[in-house]
Amino acid sequence: MLYIIFITIIIVVVFFRIKNSKFKSNIKTQDSQKTISPSVKVTSKISSSTKQEELELFKNYKKIIFFSLNNNIDINSDILYISAIKIGFNLKTGEIIYLEELKNTNNLQELANFSKDTIHFVSYNTKLYNNLLNLGTKVQFCTMLTNVSTVGIKNSHGRNRWPKLLEISKYYGIKFNNNLNISSLNNIKLNIQIFQKMLKHPKTSIVIRDFIFNNKSFLNEF
Repeated sequence: MLYIIFITIIIVVVFFRIKNSKFKSNIKTQDSQKTISPSVKVTSKISSSTKQEELELFKNYKKIIFFSLNNNIDINSDILYISAIKIGFNLKTGEIIYLEELKNTNNLQELANFSKDTIHFVSYNTKLYNNLLNLGTKVQFCTMLTNVSTVGIKNSHGRNRWPKLLEISKYYGIKFNNNLNISSLNNIKLNIQIFQKMLKHPKTSIVIRDFIFNNKSFLNEF
């Protein structure tokens, strides 16, 4: 009789141990699921946000490259070096954001890679660089020629002459450094400011809008 009671007690103890072990295991599994779940949701939100920003940039902004050529790196060299800044122009507000820059390269392939997602090009004297950089298929804008009649600086014959970059800047009330020609990137940044001023000017805003919204090139006097 004692033997039967002893066996029964052992069976009951083993049963409760097994049941308790399963219960703890179930708790751990639930805790693990609760820990993993929020991180999955956060990752999903970050991914969605990044895609949304890319879509907004593509939808609301037009990419434009402002560029300049110079040989200031080596004044004894005939090699021209290209510098460029790529901006995003907000089609709704006119706001400009800086995207990336290319500094002092004489490799045309670098420029090609830099501009593969952009068709709009702006420079102080774009027409001069047209053939050198193979820009024939691009939408181009020259801030010098489109400001000839607006700035209105006369030559010795009383006709409007081509204005210098700093003369255009002065006309639009832009402050500049007299040593600006030392840096191509500074020249480009000044030209971006001119472009923005032209957008607000009653006369030149017409050509700026045609360039941006209608993909029309302006390489002649205006």
